[in-house]
Amino acid sequence: MRYSIIMSNARFAMATHALALLAQSDEGYPSAYIAGSVNTGAPFLRRVLSSLVKAGLVEAREGRDGGYRLVRPAERITLAEVYRATASDPLLSPSPAEPSPLCPVGSGMRSAFGVLTDQIEEQLIAALAGRTVADIAADAVANGITGKQYARKEGTTSMSS
Repeated sequence: MRYSIIMSNARFAMATHALALLAQSDEGYPSAYIAGSVNTGAPFLRRVLSSLVKAGLVEAREGRDGGYRLVRPAERITLAEVYRATASDPLLSPSPAEPSPLCPVGSGMRSAFGVLTDQIEEQLIAALAGRTVADIAADAVANGITGKQYARKEGTTSMSS
C-alpha cells in the first residue's frame, strides 16, 4: 500500500511538471522531450500523460510530428483536476494490520481514521483548486535557470499541425 501511495504522489508531481512544461507552448511537445524535462523514462511518462488525456486536460497527437498539448489554457486547469486525474490511492491509508475488534480503541480506529483522512483529502483538494497549472509554471520558471543557461534544441520541441 505504501508503494502505491508514493507512486500516486509521483504521478501527480510528474503530471504537474509535464503540464507546466506544456503551458510553455501552444503547439505542445513530444513525450521524449517532456520525459527529458521530468527526467523519467518516456514509456512511464506516457502512462501518466494517458491519465491526463482521459481527464480531458491534454490531447495526444500521433505520428512523426505527434506529442501532447494542453486542451485549454493553463490558467483554466486547476491542480485539483490534475490530482483527481492521477491519484489512485488516498493520501493517507489505514494500517494494513487489522485492529482488534475486542479493543475499545482498535474496534473504532478504522472509522476514526477514515473520517480524518476524508477531511485531509477535502482540504488538499480545496487547496489545489486554488492553484492552476499556469501558477506552478510561472513559479517554476521564476525559480529555474535562465534562457541563456539553457540552449533549447530546435526541431525536438514542437508539434506540427
